[in-house]
Parts: sequence; C-alpha cells; structure tokens
Amino acid sequence: MSSAVVDFLTALQDAGFQGDIESTYASRLAVATDNSVYQALPQAVLFPLSVDDLRIIGETVQAPPFSDIKFSPRGGGTGTNGQSLTQHVVVDISRHMNQVLEVNPEQGWVRVQAGVIKDQLNDVLRPYGYFFSPDLSTSNRATIGGMINTDASGQGSLRYGKTSDHVLGLKAVLIDGSVLETQPLKPEPLKQAMARGDLAGRALETVSSVCREHRDLITDTFPPLNRFLTGYDLKHVYDQTVTEFDIGRVLCGAEGSLAFIAEAKLNITPIPSVRTLVNIKYDSFDSALRNAPMMVEAKALSVETIDAKVLDLARNDIVWHTVSDLLEDVPGKVMHGINMVEFAGNDADDIEAQITTLCEQLDRLIAKQQKGVIGYQICRDLASINKIYAMRKKSVGLLGATKGKAKPVAFTEDTCVPPENLADFISEFRALLDSHHLHYGMFGHVDAGVLHVRPALDLCDPEQERVMKTISDQVVALVAKYGGLMWGEHGKGYRSEYGPAFFGETLFMQLRRVKAAFDPQNRMNPGKICTPIHSDDALVQVDDTKRGFYDRQIPVEVRDSFKGAMECNGNGLCFNYDTSSPMCPSMKVSYDRRHSPKGRAGIVREWLRLLAEQGVDPLDVEQALMTQSPSVREMMAKFGRYFTRQKEADDFSMRSWKR
Repeated sequence: MSSAVVDFLTALQDAGFQGDIESTYASRLAVATDNSVYQALPQAVLFPLSVDDLRIIGETVQAPPFSDIKFSPRGGGTGTNGQSLTQHVVVDISRHMNQVLEVNPEQGWVRVQAGVIKDQLNDVLRPYGYFFSPDLSTSNRATIGGMINTDASGQGSLRYGKTSDHVLGLKAVLIDGSVLETQPLKPEPLKQAMARGDLAGRALETVSSVCREHRDLITDTFPPLNRFLTGYDLKHVYDQTVTEFDIGRVLCGAEGSLAFIAEAKLNITPIPSVRTLVNIKYDSFDSALRNAPMMVEAKALSVETIDAKVLDLARNDIVWHTVSDLLEDVPGKVMHGINMVEFAGNDADDIEAQITTLCEQLDRLIAKQQKGVIGYQICRDLASINKIYAMRKKSVGLLGATKGKAKPVAFTEDTCVPPENLADFISEFRALLDSHHLHYGMFGHVDAGVLHVRPALDLCDPEQERVMKTISDQVVALVAKYGGLMWGEHGKGYRSEYGPAFFGETLFMQLRRVKAAFDPQNRMNPGKICTPIHSDDALVQVDDTKRGFYDRQIPVEVRDSFKGAMECNGNGLCFNYDTSSPMCPSMKVSYDRRHSPKGRAGIVREWLRLLAEQGVDPLDVEQALMTQSPSVREMMAKFGRYFTRQKEADDFSMRSWKR
C-alpha cells in the first residue's frame, strides 16, 4: 500500500468517516475478483455508512497529497467484465447502504439506497402488489446500484425495458464531494442547475452542450436496439417531445466512472395477476432461434431460449427432477432446444386468446413437421413457471460446473443484434467457435436479440488466453456485420478498448468531454468506458491480468488436489440474499465477503500461490499435519515470515469495525 493511501485513510478517520475501513490482505483479496475472469488487488476497501461518508471521501481526497488516489464503486460484484475491479481503492456500498427508504404505492415509486439487493426490494414491494421489473439471473445478489451502473436488463425487456427506463431520480456523489440529485429538468431549471459552481454544475452544462451539438451523430451512431447499452447513454438524455433533460440517463450505464450512486428513486410495476408459460420444444437450436420472431409477434412478455448443451447439463443435475414433468420428452423425437414463451397481464381473457392463437400455429407446424417444432407444454401455475425459470437461471452455474480444466468464460456472452438477424449471426458465431475447436453452451433472450455464449477455455494456459483475445476481436467484427453490439447487457468493463471503434473518433471525443466534466483527473474507475479528454491515461484491455495468471503459478498437482477452491467460478451465488437459503450464514450476518465460500476459495488459492512462490509444497504441509511431524513448525514459520513481510509492505490495518 502506498504511503499516500495510508495517510488518506487516517485523514478519512479524522474527517469523521463513520463506515468501515479495511486494508488487511484478506479483505482486499475478497474484492480482487468479481464474476469475470479478471483479478486486481486494491490497496484498501471502504464501506460507507451514508451519503455523508461518500461526501467525506470526495472532499478529503481533494488535498494535494492525495492527488493520485483513485476509486472504484462496488455493489454485489456480479459484473462479468471486471467493472468494479481496481488496483486503487474500492468503495463497497453493499455492506451498510442497503435500506429501502420509502415506498409510495399510490404514486407507484420507491426510494432505495444503492446497496439494496434486487430480490430484497421485491420482497418489500410484494405486499403492495408491485415489483421492480428489470429481471436478472443474479437477482438474489445484484444490488440496485450495480444495476444502475451497468444499466442492467434481462428477461421481459421488450415490455419492461432496462433499469434506466425505471429510474426517476438519482442521488450521486461526485469526486469533489458535491451531491447531484437528478430529475427531468425543463430549460429554466436546467439553466439554474448549470450555474452551480461545482463539478455537478459543470457536468450538467457539458452534457447538455454535447447532446445539443451532436444530436444527429448520436442518433445515427446508437443502434435502434432494445439493448442499446453503450456507456454514457447520450441518446436518451433529452426527451424532445416534452423538452426535458435528464442527466441521470448518462449515469445509468456509466460503470461508476462518473460518480458514486448513493440512492435511487425508481418507478415500480404492478405484479401481473395472470401468468402463463408455453415451453416449445425443437429438434435443433437453430430451429428455436429462427422460430423466435413468431413468438415476439404473438405479443409475448418474453421469449427465453436454451440450447442442447445446457439442456443436457440440466438433465444430469438435481434441478431436472423439478422440471422433468414440465419438459417431457416427445416420443420418437430428440429435444435439442427450447423456447420459453411467457404471457403475463391482468386480463385473463386477452392472455388466453393470445395463447390459443400461438398454440394453433404450433399445432399446424407440428402436423406439417415444419420449423423444427416437435411439441410444447403449457404451465399455468406460478410454482411450475418458477421451476422452469429456476432451471434457466441455473444455466450459468451448470455451464461453469462442467468437468475438465477448460471452463466457460464470460467475455462474448452478451452480444446483441437485431432479432431478425440473430439466427444467421449465431450460425456464423458457432462456425467461429468451432474453428477454434471450443466447447460452448448458449442461452438467452431471443426476443431482444441477446444470446449468452460462453466458450470453454483454460486460462491457466497462456495460449488459450491469447485465443480469448483473438475471439474477442473477431466477435466485435461479427456483431458490426449484423448491426449489433458486443455489449448488449453486461457492460464494457475490460472490453472498453473497443469503444473508440464503435463510437467513431468524433463521438468518442464527446464521451471524453463528458468524463472530463465529471472527473477531470480520471479518479473514478479509471480506464473504464473512456478517459478524460486531454488525458494520456490508457483504457483497460481484454488482455489485462486475469485470475489464470495467478492460478498458473500454482503447480498442476496442487491445483488438482484443491479443486474445490480452484474451480470456484466467481459468480457469487454464495452471496445470495434468499433468507431461506442455508448458504453461508456467517457471511449473511456479517456482510463480510471473506466469510463466503467464494471469499474463502480466493484466500486458499492465494495461499497456495504464495506457498509455491516460497518453494513450499502444500501437500507436504498437509501430510506433515496429519503425521504431526516436527517439520510443520519450520514450514509454517517460513510461511509466517513471508506474511509478516507482506503485512509490513502492503497492509495497513487501521480499523475494521462493524457498526
């Protein structure tokens, strides 16, 4: 840890920071990874208690001795592209700032702190007959702040939209400690807000100028997709129909590169009283993709798909026992893909008419053996629908648990193209992956043109790490060919290097103007999305340091002996909010991620790496412990001396309270 960070943490304490300050090696290691393949060890972790704590961080760091200190906001750590990772200081909102502050069912909104978990919010809203509609597979651990920072969406986005479509206002704290409260502004209130003399006022003025001066270029560059996630959503800042300006649209999807999101006012959606799921079975995954437009035309809420690979994994998992009667095999046929088509609303007759129309079309296709449709089943009760979706949501875990050293890797997993191009795009995508002789599974939101594709790679192998970069470059070119984006749902993060090519030189320079207005010294999540104009700082790269770099330093035979720790895929399911789940009660009580299975797995992996660095074989340590050999004392003393040096060099344990 740098001396400047040590002094900064002391200054924070003196300034009245009320949250937790942690800098032990284990605490930093717990936030060195997320749901991506990357790893970056921060110098300290801050857990603010309130908006005032965030303001104190910003004000304190303005002192000249702290000019090089930078921050990365963090929520649930569910990002698949390293959005919250940094070698600087992590600001974790999730531990303390996790309260639902106000519910107004009469006006249809809720106000929350950024650390509230999505399922937690819906548990609060359910008695009122409402829910927060953007739906994620990680909803039991993803925070609202994280959803805002990545502008998250998921199932049902054609009707329910993305997170930004439900944000009525944000309370954000900028790097100078100024507080920006967003809301749609008419011209005169906007003019008054721009006149304030801090960073927030400058940000309002710059974004307004950029959006007005480059309106046509912005409109032409941003693709007309349901999932238009780009980072700095300039297209939707102005609502020209009512001449309103909402800078909150820029903060949504900014990945923490502009400000700390502290609170949010969100609109909420009435829970539909009628839900029905039609599970359509196909003889091939290509047939499922090509048949999806018919489901969209049927005015379905959502059309989700999974391929044969995921189906086969589910069949061999305990989850299949819960859905086998809902996805029965068709006699004489083999099911290689399914589309899960949901209808939802409050008019039972209208929904039944839609289902009848769809089923009549399906019956004709089955009778004529067309479009690859081999059968379908209807789920009308909520329990059955939830079982199907639980199996779908488990797809990531099922893929990650595949045997062998190569594991599915999230780096091209949220490509988005116009739905009418999806089948042809996926056909070329498959050919690309097959040319590299890779295994993969596919699932996703065919109604929005988004497919989750995770090729299996062994990132402990440097050659396969290079393949990851090669495929990334090829997929960027492929989505461009089909009029889409590489980042349709999960944000940029370490894929930010592709931003300039997508936006073009002129518009990318305008993004850099926006960044400079909010964060002129590049101190907020540096390297993500873009850098301030006139800055020479670099963007993060797909080739940046990954977990595999550290794991490959551990001997293969040691890795094989500690598979439980080594094969943790980082998706953070053990962080889940579900109060009925027995998973990791110590973490649930303490909100300390070191005590989660993921946290402990990370510590074990680092312990193994450090032992290897010191020339100590952990298998010898294990054997010595079993035989109570006197040599244990010598080996553990050697390891202890190493950690003492590590502590003296890197560790500043000022305090770690639980308030």
